[in-house]
Amino acid sequence: MPDATVCNPGDPVVGAWGFRSYREHLADRFPGIRVRKLCLHAGFTCPNLDGTRGLGGCAYCDNRAFAPGVDRRRDLARQWDDGRHWLRRRHRRVDGFIAYFQSFSNTYGDPAELATLYDQVPDWDECLGISLGTRPDCLDDAVLDYLEDLGRRTFLTVEIGLQSDRDAVLERINRGHDVALFTDTVRRSAGRGFELCVHLMLGLPGEGDDAPERLGALAASLPIASVKLHNLHIVRDTALAREFHQGLIREPTRANYLDGARRFLACLRPDQAVQRIIADAPPHLLLGAPWCRDKQGFLADVRTAVDSERELVAPV
Repeated sequence: MPDATVCNPGDPVVGAWGFRSYREHLADRFPGIRVRKLCLHAGFTCPNLDGTRGLGGCAYCDNRAFAPGVDRRRDLARQWDDGRHWLRRRHRRVDGFIAYFQSFSNTYGDPAELATLYDQVPDWDECLGISLGTRPDCLDDAVLDYLEDLGRRTFLTVEIGLQSDRDAVLERINRGHDVALFTDTVRRSAGRGFELCVHLMLGLPGEGDDAPERLGALAASLPIASVKLHNLHIVRDTALAREFHQGLIREPTRANYLDGARRFLACLRPDQAVQRIIADAPPHLLLGAPWCRDKQGFLADVRTAVDSERELVAPV
C-alpha cells in the first residue's frame, strides 16, 4: 500500500496531552491560525438506511446526537454564516474554519452531485478546508477522482467510519460492510493529496479485551493522518438502546474506557493526530452513565495515564 504524503510530516509535534492532538496537527498546517471545525448538514442519507446495503442504520447510531445545533432546513451558505457567528461567540479566538460535513454519508452520490455541493465551499469567507464524514462503501474510484481534484483546491480530509476490525462485530452492529472493504478503500485513497481519518470504537459487544491494541495497530499500519476514537454510549431509539434496556449489553465504565484509550494511543505512530478520544450525546438522548459528558475531566485523566505509562517505559 503506498504511503500518503500527509502521514510523513517530518518532525511531528507531540504536546501537553502526551499524544499529537488535532489542534497541533492543524497548527503545523496553518501556522499562527486558530482553526475550528464548523458542522454542516448536506442532506445525505446512508446506504444501510435506504436499502442499498441494509435497513435501519448502524445499531448505535442516531444522527440527532452528532450535530444537534445544525438547522438542516437552511441552505449550506446560510448554515456556514450562522455557524461562524455561533463559534465566535463560544470561543475567544477563531481565525478560520473547516467545513465539517458530519452527519450521514457525505460522499454518497455521483461526482456531479458532489461537485454541485462542494465546489462552492472553498470560496466561502474564512474557509480553510473541508472535512467529509463517510463510509468505505461510498468511495468508489469515480468519487475518489473527484475528491482528488477537490483536494487540489483546498485542504481536504476524508473521515472513513470503520468502528471495529472484526467482521463479526460489524455484522452485529449492522454496518453493512466488512474490514476488507475498508482497507481496500484506504489503499485506493492513499496518495491522492487529501488526508484520511478513521473512526473507531471501543466497547462494542464482541470486540474482545485486546481491541485497543488491535485497533491501534491497524491504524498505525495504514496511511492514516488522524483518528477519532469513540466510546460506546447508548443513544435513545437505537437498536443498541433496545438491547441495553433488556440487559443484553453494557457500556464500558469510565475506568475501563480510560484504560482502553491509553492502550490504543500507545500503538499510534507519532505523526498520527488524535481528533477525538471521547464522544457524548445530548442529555435527552443519552442513556446509561453520563460520565462521557465530562470531556475535559476525561482528557486530563488521559494525559495523566499517558504520562505515567511513558515514565514506566522510559530507559533508566
